[in-house]
Amino acid sequence: MPHCTAGPRGRPAPGAPGGSFAPKIRVWGRAWVVIGPAAHGPRAMLFVSFDFLLFIIPVLLLSWALANVPVLRVLFLVAASYFFYMAGPHTDPIQPPWYFVSLLFLSTVLDYVCSHRIAARRLEMDSPDPATQARARRARNAWLGASLVGNLGLLGYFKYTNFFLGAFADIAAALGVEVVVPHLRLILPIGISFYTFQTLSYTIDVWRGRLTPEPSFRRFALFVVFFPQLVAGPIVRAHEFLPQLHRPPQLSAGNMSMGMYRILCGVLKKAVLGDWIAAQFTDAVFAAPGTYTSLEILLALYAFTLQLYADFSGYSDIAIGVALLLGYTLPENFDRPYQATNLGEFWRRWHMTLSTWLRDYVFFPLGGSRGSPARVYFNLWLTMFLVGMWHGASWNFIIYSNVHALAMVFNRWNRGRPRGRFTLARSAPWVVGILLLSSAVFGLGVEVLQLEVATALGLAGFAAAMFVIVAALPETGKWWNVALHVLLTFHFTVISRVFFRADDLDTSRTMIAGMLRLDTHGIREGLLSPGAWAVLVGGIAYHMTPKRWVDHFGYEAFRRLPGPVIGLLFAAASLGVYLLLSGGPRANIYFQF
Repeated sequence: MPHCTAGPRGRPAPGAPGGSFAPKIRVWGRAWVVIGPAAHGPRAMLFVSFDFLLFIIPVLLLSWALANVPVLRVLFLVAASYFFYMAGPHTDPIQPPWYFVSLLFLSTVLDYVCSHRIAARRLEMDSPDPATQARARRARNAWLGASLVGNLGLLGYFKYTNFFLGAFADIAAALGVEVVVPHLRLILPIGISFYTFQTLSYTIDVWRGRLTPEPSFRRFALFVVFFPQLVAGPIVRAHEFLPQLHRPPQLSAGNMSMGMYRILCGVLKKAVLGDWIAAQFTDAVFAAPGTYTSLEILLALYAFTLQLYADFSGYSDIAIGVALLLGYTLPENFDRPYQATNLGEFWRRWHMTLSTWLRDYVFFPLGGSRGSPARVYFNLWLTMFLVGMWHGASWNFIIYSNVHALAMVFNRWNRGRPRGRFTLARSAPWVVGILLLSSAVFGLGVEVLQLEVATALGLAGFAAAMFVIVAALPETGKWWNVALHVLLTFHFTVISRVFFRADDLDTSRTMIAGMLRLDTHGIREGLLSPGAWAVLVGGIAYHMTPKRWVDHFGYEAFRRLPGPVIGLLFAAASLGVYLLLSGGPRANIYFQF
């Protein structure tokens, strides 16, 4: 039987040659859990492409022409959004476009029906008859359950089925048991994680009584499939978008100029800081990390950290800009996350629509910050663990999510702990904590990452040192203290990106071992061109610049430009993108989610 060789993001699936615990695992069949960036995976229309330009110009013109005909305008935008989604997908094995569109339509119909059935039982909850109240409560919960099961069931089936089957085989193999697991021919629909969370929030808000169901199916359908944010966010809530569909689109000159400005910024971030850096440097290092020096691997992590931000925030900028040109406002998704002074602040600034979604629909329902410290820490850990798991179904993301979850728990404990003179009596818990942390990291290195003992000890020592440094430096608000905490938080994020970007545990292990090798070879000549160096340094400097400087002064300068000059800017940007990306446009890295 052929082995399964394709996992998420091109990773070897669990049990495949080159994957973890490979020698003991046999699988039958073949699996495709393919995502956007893959060569043969589903490909929605890309923002930074000529195809999108040919698409968006007539869409804008017709939507403007229909500004005073709301029914036709909404129907047109729904049709345009479905066309946008159907512009791929090209898959292997080949699937017709309706395969993906039908799932999207099914989710739309399911949540429209469930929300109205939930609302229909709301009046019965006020009945003086306890039996009627009980029936209404059961009915409301049943319809909510149908929405949860339907949406999360589809997400879980497509995104996690093969991973859990493979994980079961991995665990069995680690115990010395040979198992045979089926792997299904699955193709992950583009954007399913985004629109699933979006529709779920709508149904939950109706169930909570915070939202009245949208009576118009066409407006609700547009809320679900609105093409600027359909495949890569931002995750939009119903109370943010549906009211905009009940009034004329805001086609003001201010929205037009701001929309074009955001699109221009997004294209430059996505193409130059994101795609070009990936093509020039990071892809090569992550493909063969064993051939690079310690400093080169670390530099690749810096580059990928910048690339990831530029790729995703650039796509969000374009989405927000296109929506403004259509007369609608989408929520912001990024707020200079690498300027955060601690990890909690980082996640409040990074992919903000996902963070607030999990806060409102997971963390708060679990109890939030109420209850005992242990319960609060558990709520926080579980929420952050789900953040990581949302990003991908792999052992790498399990490690990534737990690293960030435990760091968040430590951050919360450290900020709230009593401080005073350090005495011998107070030192005992610290010693125990450092020993536990070091042991856990050492075990992770030896048992999971399969590092050599000396390398695992170095990793454990690094973790213990970070623990002590962060704990010993309370946030005082002084500029040097703020700068130091920003530096520490940024580097924690950089190092943890190993698990976010690496294709599998083998690659993660190789990169960590390479960094801890601490060789003295430095960066070889010619590895990075002067242009790539300039983009890296300039990109980090841009990000660390106060947001108000760029957003205010940059936009003020842009909006004062004559129309022909703006046209020349877009033409120059288009030419630059074409020259930089001679190999063709690259999909947004978050298409996989």
